[in-house]
Amino acid sequence: MLEHPSPAQPGTAVRRVRGSLMAVAATALVALASCGAPGSGAGTPADATPTVVNTAAGDTPATLTLFSAAGLQAYEQGLADAFHAKYPKITVKLRVEADTNFNTVLPRLLASDSPPDIVQPYDLLGGVKDNLLTDLDAYDKAYGWSEKVPASALAPGRVSNGVIGSGPLYQAGGSAGPLTGVFYNRDLAARIGMTAPPSSIGELETLLDKAKNAGITPIVASNQDGLVGHLYNLLLGDYLGAQALSDLVHHKPGATLDSPAAVKATETLRKWVRAGYFDADVNALNQEASYGRFTGGKGLFFFQGSWIVQTLDKNFEGRYGVFPMPPADMGGKYAGMTSNTLAFSIAARSKQKDAAALFLDFLTTPEAAKVAVGNGYAALLSGPAGKPAPSLSANLTDQIQTGYAAIAADNGFDSWLQNSAPAVDTKLTQQLQLLMSGKVEPAAMVKTLQATYADALKSGK
Repeated sequence: MLEHPSPAQPGTAVRRVRGSLMAVAATALVALASCGAPGSGAGTPADATPTVVNTAAGDTPATLTLFSAAGLQAYEQGLADAFHAKYPKITVKLRVEADTNFNTVLPRLLASDSPPDIVQPYDLLGGVKDNLLTDLDAYDKAYGWSEKVPASALAPGRVSNGVIGSGPLYQAGGSAGPLTGVFYNRDLAARIGMTAPPSSIGELETLLDKAKNAGITPIVASNQDGLVGHLYNLLLGDYLGAQALSDLVHHKPGATLDSPAAVKATETLRKWVRAGYFDADVNALNQEASYGRFTGGKGLFFFQGSWIVQTLDKNFEGRYGVFPMPPADMGGKYAGMTSNTLAFSIAARSKQKDAAALFLDFLTTPEAAKVAVGNGYAALLSGPAGKPAPSLSANLTDQIQTGYAAIAADNGFDSWLQNSAPAVDTKLTQQLQLLMSGKVEPAAMVKTLQATYADALKSGK
């Protein structure tokens, strides 16, 4: 897979590792909702579908266990401490497992007689299928999570008939994650007269042309490792729409990549290659080298995720910014890849579901947002009406937060196409390298990726 944070942040191109992003500013925008009537049914062990909930669980002493991967320990301990400060009668204790063992150990723990109460399962479908996770719909209704959190941030926590994206809610909380968008060199942007973020792909192409005519490499990218895929996925989100891209990743029946919209996205990338917007050695360039070129002032734009700020040259600090990928057409919707680091599940066998649900509701509060921001995420809860306007004059942290909020306002959070199947991940890197070298046509590339996707679904791989 390309670097992406699900649920932890990425640090390398093709595998998930844990790290920290540069802290980003957040505005706490929602108050805790307290509603519902006390009840006892929700706390029953192995009750995977509670119907009666107690939203006053904070009045009763309790100790919850949160199963944490080591790479997220500091972040999740911060959430636990902030929750205890707000609800002093409830303590959240972390049980920490090495990152390499987390996936293997978690299913066994969930099936045991002493499971953790709160988890972030990698295999949500398996957890639901095996009745290891709690259906959170009753809590959603009681606390109003669907009104507080963008639908596209909750969608990856919904499961229906073995498909993610709709149906009952099994993972919930607030909304926090990285911004995947367009990084830019401030000095080079000023040289070409760029005074505002582009509001459409057409405006972005005008800027690319200006950079090329000024002798500036328009786009820095690495494709030895397939990281042109960041740009490609952003184009897919623009032309397909975030929902259609998410449907593919989540294996929704009938979802297909073989469409005019996907071909248009692929044609756009091919057009940019032919226009000379990339360095000629893009297929030979790796991630680390691309960082060096961008921080060395060798290019205007860099399509990446906000996790990169932790690895960019510190001497480059203050000399670059970021804005969300512009929509395909002016006035269209923003879209971008992210993952929700404030989403958690409750074990079906938990004996303290009401207290655990209160913790999930806490994740929609300003206090939880502050912890997320302190650990390097953009955080959005619910905010004022209207979509925030990205700006070139804001500082980097505000730009990351504003870009994330703009995508959230359009329910534009989606995922990486290569997350749909390992075979698609491998094939996409190959096809992008062929496209960048002029050895495959856009329509043929789309058909190849669709065939790989369909075969992966049939084989279950």
